[in-house]
Amino acid sequence: MLSELIVMLMLGLVFGSFFQVVAVRVPAGKPIAWSRSVCPNCKTTLQARDLFPVFSFLSTMGKCRYCSARISAQYVIVELATAFLFILIYVRFYPLSVEMIAALLVLSLAVIVTITDLRYMRIPNAILLFFAILFVLIRLFIDPLEPWWSPFLAAAISYIILYFILRASGGGIGGGDVKFFAVLGLAFGMWDLLLVFFLSTFFGTLIGLLALVNGRLKTGQAFPFAPSIALAVVIVLLFGDAIWRFYPML
Repeated sequence: MLSELIVMLMLGLVFGSFFQVVAVRVPAGKPIAWSRSVCPNCKTTLQARDLFPVFSFLSTMGKCRYCSARISAQYVIVELATAFLFILIYVRFYPLSVEMIAALLVLSLAVIVTITDLRYMRIPNAILLFFAILFVLIRLFIDPLEPWWSPFLAAAISYIILYFILRASGGGIGGGDVKFFAVLGLAFGMWDLLLVFFLSTFFGTLIGLLALVNGRLKTGQAFPFAPSIALAVVIVLLFGDAIWRFYPML
Protein backbone atom coordinates (compact mmCIF):
# COMPACT_ATOMS: atom_id res chain seq x y z
CA MET A 1 0.00 0.00 0.00
CA LEU A 2 2.98 2.31 0.53
CA SER A 3 3.66 2.51 -3.21
CA GLU A 4 0.00 3.38 -3.81
CA LEU A 5 0.17 6.16 -1.21
CA ILE A 6 3.26 7.57 -2.94
CA VAL A 7 1.34 7.55 -6.23
CA MET A 8 -1.55 9.40 -4.58
CA LEU A 9 0.92 11.89 -3.11
CA MET A 10 2.37 12.64 -6.53
CA LEU A 11 -1.08 12.83 -8.13
CA GLY A 12 -2.19 15.22 -5.42
CA LEU A 13 0.80 17.49 -6.00
CA VAL A 14 0.27 17.51 -9.77
CA PHE A 15 -3.48 18.06 -9.58
CA GLY A 16 -3.04 20.69 -6.87
CA SER A 17 -0.85 22.63 -9.28
CA PHE A 18 -3.38 22.14 -12.09
CA PHE A 19 -6.31 23.20 -9.90
CA GLN A 20 -4.59 26.53 -9.29
CA VAL A 21 -4.21 27.07 -13.03
CA VAL A 22 -7.92 26.38 -13.50
CA ALA A 23 -8.93 28.57 -10.56
CA VAL A 24 -6.83 31.53 -11.73
CA ARG A 25 -7.46 31.34 -15.48
CA VAL A 26 -11.13 30.38 -15.83
CA PRO A 27 -12.55 33.40 -13.94
CA ALA A 28 -10.21 35.66 -15.92
CA GLY A 29 -11.42 34.17 -19.22
CA LYS A 30 -7.99 32.77 -20.10
CA PRO A 31 -7.43 29.39 -21.80
CA ILE A 32 -6.23 26.49 -19.69
CA ALA A 33 -4.59 24.13 -22.16
CA TRP A 34 -3.25 26.33 -24.94
CA SER A 35 -1.18 28.93 -23.16
CA ARG A 36 2.12 28.56 -21.32
CA SER A 37 2.56 29.61 -17.71
CA VAL A 38 4.44 32.86 -17.18
CA CYS A 39 5.89 34.72 -14.22
CA PRO A 40 3.22 37.23 -13.13
CA ASN A 41 5.95 39.82 -12.50
CA CYS A 42 8.38 39.65 -15.46
CA LYS A 43 6.07 37.73 -17.85
CA THR A 44 8.84 35.29 -18.76
CA THR A 45 7.50 31.98 -20.07
CA LEU A 46 8.21 29.29 -17.50
CA GLN A 47 10.16 26.20 -18.52
CA ALA A 48 9.49 22.59 -17.51
CA ARG A 49 11.96 22.80 -14.62
CA ASP A 50 9.93 25.69 -13.18
CA LEU A 51 6.69 23.73 -13.05
CA PHE A 52 7.43 20.77 -10.78
CA PRO A 53 5.00 21.06 -7.86
CA VAL A 54 6.66 22.04 -4.56
CA PHE A 55 10.16 21.09 -5.77
CA SER A 56 10.47 24.07 -8.14
CA PHE A 57 9.38 26.41 -5.35
CA LEU A 58 11.94 24.98 -2.96
CA SER A 59 14.75 24.91 -5.52
CA THR A 60 14.41 28.65 -6.13
CA MET A 61 13.77 29.54 -2.47
CA GLY A 62 10.31 30.81 -3.38
CA LYS A 63 11.53 33.29 -6.01
CA CYS A 64 11.19 33.59 -9.77
CA ARG A 65 14.22 32.05 -11.46
CA TYR A 66 14.34 34.93 -13.97
CA CYS A 67 13.54 38.13 -12.06
CA SER A 68 13.87 37.02 -8.41
CA ALA A 69 10.38 38.27 -7.58
CA ARG A 70 8.83 36.55 -4.57
CA ILE A 71 6.42 33.73 -5.48
CA SER A 72 3.26 33.46 -3.38
CA ALA A 73 3.40 30.64 -0.84
CA GLN A 74 -0.21 29.90 -1.84
CA TYR A 75 1.04 27.71 -4.68
CA VAL A 76 3.00 25.30 -2.53
CA ILE A 77 0.35 25.36 0.24
CA VAL A 78 -2.41 24.32 -2.18
CA GLU A 79 -0.22 21.63 -3.74
CA LEU A 80 0.68 20.12 -0.36
CA ALA A 81 -2.88 20.42 0.98
CA THR A 82 -4.32 18.73 -2.12
CA ALA A 83 -1.76 15.91 -1.90
CA PHE A 84 -2.56 15.40 1.80
CA LEU A 85 -6.31 15.33 1.11
CA PHE A 86 -5.87 12.91 -1.81
CA ILE A 87 -4.08 10.53 0.55
CA LEU A 88 -6.81 10.84 3.19
CA ILE A 89 -9.50 10.10 0.60
CA TYR A 90 -7.54 7.11 -0.67
CA VAL A 91 -7.19 5.68 2.84
CA ARG A 92 -10.83 6.39 3.66
CA PHE A 93 -12.26 4.72 0.53
CA TYR A 94 -9.62 2.02 -0.04
CA PRO A 95 -9.54 -0.04 -2.22
CA LEU A 96 -9.89 1.84 -5.50
CA SER A 97 -13.55 2.13 -6.49
CA VAL A 98 -16.01 4.37 -8.28
CA GLU A 99 -16.96 5.76 -4.86
CA MET A 100 -13.34 6.81 -4.30
CA ILE A 101 -13.15 8.48 -7.71
CA ALA A 102 -16.40 10.35 -7.02
CA ALA A 103 -15.00 11.49 -3.67
CA LEU A 104 -11.82 12.73 -5.35
CA LEU A 105 -13.93 14.67 -7.86
CA VAL A 106 -15.92 16.31 -5.05
CA LEU A 107 -12.67 17.19 -3.32
CA SER A 108 -11.24 18.60 -6.54
CA LEU A 109 -14.27 20.85 -6.99
CA ALA A 110 -13.97 22.04 -3.38
CA VAL A 111 -10.30 22.94 -3.82
CA ILE A 112 -10.86 24.83 -7.08
CA VAL A 113 -13.83 26.91 -5.91
CA THR A 114 -12.07 27.73 -2.64
CA ILE A 115 -9.27 29.34 -4.63
CA THR A 116 -11.60 31.20 -7.00
CA ASP A 117 -13.71 32.52 -4.13
CA LEU A 118 -10.70 33.67 -2.14
CA ARG A 119 -9.07 35.28 -5.17
CA TYR A 120 -12.05 36.69 -7.10
CA MET A 121 -15.00 36.43 -4.67
CA ARG A 122 -16.86 34.35 -7.25
CA ILE A 123 -17.45 30.76 -8.34
CA PRO A 124 -17.47 30.49 -12.17
CA ASN A 125 -20.45 28.78 -13.81
CA ALA A 126 -18.12 26.96 -16.23
CA ILE A 127 -16.42 25.11 -13.39
CA LEU A 128 -19.70 24.21 -11.69
CA LEU A 129 -21.25 23.04 -14.97
CA PHE A 130 -18.27 20.81 -15.77
CA PHE A 131 -18.49 19.00 -12.44
CA ALA A 132 -22.30 18.92 -12.52
CA ILE A 133 -22.20 16.98 -15.80
CA LEU A 134 -19.68 14.52 -14.33
CA PHE A 135 -21.82 13.91 -11.24
CA VAL A 136 -25.00 13.48 -13.28
CA LEU A 137 -23.30 10.82 -15.42
CA ILE A 138 -21.90 9.07 -12.35
CA ARG A 139 -25.22 9.05 -10.47
CA LEU A 140 -27.24 7.95 -13.49
CA PHE A 141 -25.02 5.34 -15.11
CA ILE A 142 -22.08 4.35 -12.90
CA ASP A 143 -22.76 4.68 -9.18
CA PRO A 144 -26.42 5.51 -8.44
CA LEU A 145 -27.37 6.38 -4.89
CA GLU A 146 -30.25 4.69 -3.07
CA PRO A 147 -32.82 5.84 -4.08
CA TRP A 148 -31.48 6.90 -7.49
CA TRP A 149 -33.41 10.18 -7.50
CA SER A 150 -31.95 11.38 -4.17
CA PRO A 151 -29.09 13.47 -5.64
CA PHE A 152 -31.36 15.16 -8.17
CA LEU A 153 -33.97 15.98 -5.55
CA ALA A 154 -31.20 17.30 -3.27
CA ALA A 155 -29.87 19.52 -6.05
CA ALA A 156 -33.33 20.90 -6.91
CA ILE A 157 -34.49 21.52 -3.33
CA SER A 158 -31.21 23.10 -2.23
CA TYR A 159 -31.20 25.42 -5.22
CA ILE A 160 -34.81 26.52 -4.71
CA ILE A 161 -34.49 27.11 -0.97
CA LEU A 162 -31.11 28.86 -1.12
CA TYR A 163 -32.16 30.97 -4.10
CA PHE A 164 -35.18 32.12 -2.10
CA ILE A 165 -32.86 32.99 0.81
CA LEU A 166 -30.60 34.87 -1.61
CA ARG A 167 -33.48 36.95 -2.95
CA ALA A 168 -35.07 37.53 0.45
CA SER A 169 -31.85 38.50 2.20
CA GLY A 170 -30.55 40.72 -0.58
CA GLY A 171 -27.17 39.01 -0.61
CA GLY A 172 -26.93 36.97 2.58
CA ILE A 173 -25.51 34.21 0.42
CA GLY A 174 -23.85 34.45 -2.98
CA GLY A 175 -25.32 33.16 -6.22
CA GLY A 176 -22.23 31.04 -6.77
CA ASP A 177 -22.69 29.44 -3.34
CA VAL A 178 -26.29 28.56 -4.23
CA LYS A 179 -25.18 26.77 -7.40
CA PHE A 180 -22.26 25.18 -5.58
CA PHE A 181 -24.67 23.57 -3.10
CA ALA A 182 -26.83 22.33 -5.99
CA VAL A 183 -23.83 20.61 -7.59
CA LEU A 184 -22.90 19.11 -4.22
CA GLY A 185 -26.44 17.77 -4.02
CA LEU A 186 -25.74 15.76 -7.17
CA ALA A 187 -22.62 14.35 -5.53
CA PHE A 188 -23.91 13.66 -2.01
CA GLY A 189 -27.65 13.15 -2.10
CA MET A 190 -30.13 14.64 0.35
CA TRP A 191 -28.88 13.64 3.81
CA ASP A 192 -25.16 14.22 3.38
CA LEU A 193 -25.93 17.53 1.67
CA LEU A 194 -27.87 18.59 4.77
CA LEU A 195 -24.82 17.73 6.84
CA VAL A 196 -22.60 19.78 4.52
CA PHE A 197 -25.01 22.70 4.81
CA PHE A 198 -25.16 22.72 8.61
CA LEU A 199 -21.41 22.28 9.03
CA SER A 200 -20.59 24.97 6.47
CA THR A 201 -23.03 27.37 8.14
CA PHE A 202 -21.35 26.71 11.48
CA PHE A 203 -17.85 27.22 10.07
CA GLY A 204 -18.88 30.30 8.10
CA THR A 205 -20.48 31.89 11.17
CA LEU A 206 -17.45 31.09 13.32
CA ILE A 207 -15.00 32.48 10.74
CA GLY A 208 -17.12 35.60 10.27
CA LEU A 209 -17.29 36.27 14.02
CA LEU A 210 -13.54 35.79 14.42
CA ALA A 211 -12.89 38.14 11.50
CA LEU A 212 -15.18 40.76 13.05
CA VAL A 213 -13.44 40.48 16.40
CA ASN A 214 -9.93 40.94 15.00
CA GLY A 215 -11.00 43.73 12.64
CA ARG A 216 -10.47 41.90 9.36
CA LEU A 217 -14.17 42.15 8.53
CA LYS A 218 -16.70 44.93 8.94
CA THR A 219 -20.38 44.46 9.78
CA GLY A 220 -22.33 43.77 6.59
CA GLN A 221 -19.19 43.18 4.54
CA ALA A 222 -19.27 40.13 2.24
CA PHE A 223 -16.62 37.46 2.65
CA PRO A 224 -15.87 34.20 0.80
CA PHE A 225 -18.16 31.38 1.91
CA ALA A 226 -16.77 28.65 -0.38
CA PRO A 227 -13.85 27.82 1.98
CA SER A 228 -16.37 27.03 4.75
CA ILE A 229 -18.36 24.85 2.37
CA ALA A 230 -15.17 23.12 1.24
CA LEU A 231 -14.17 22.39 4.83
CA ALA A 232 -17.60 20.89 5.47
CA VAL A 233 -17.26 18.81 2.28
CA VAL A 234 -13.95 17.35 3.47
CA ILE A 235 -15.39 16.48 6.89
CA VAL A 236 -18.45 14.78 5.39
CA LEU A 237 -16.32 12.83 2.90
CA LEU A 238 -14.02 11.57 5.64
CA PHE A 239 -16.33 11.31 8.65
CA GLY A 240 -19.90 11.56 7.34
CA ASP A 241 -20.79 7.94 8.10
CA ALA A 242 -19.37 8.21 11.63
CA ILE A 243 -21.31 11.42 12.27
CA TRP A 244 -24.58 9.83 11.21
CA ARG A 245 -23.89 6.79 13.42
CA PHE A 246 -23.23 9.10 16.35
CA TYR A 247 -26.31 11.29 15.69
CA PRO A 248 -28.94 8.92 17.18
CA MET A 249 -27.02 8.93 20.47
CA LEU A 250 -27.38 12.72 20.86
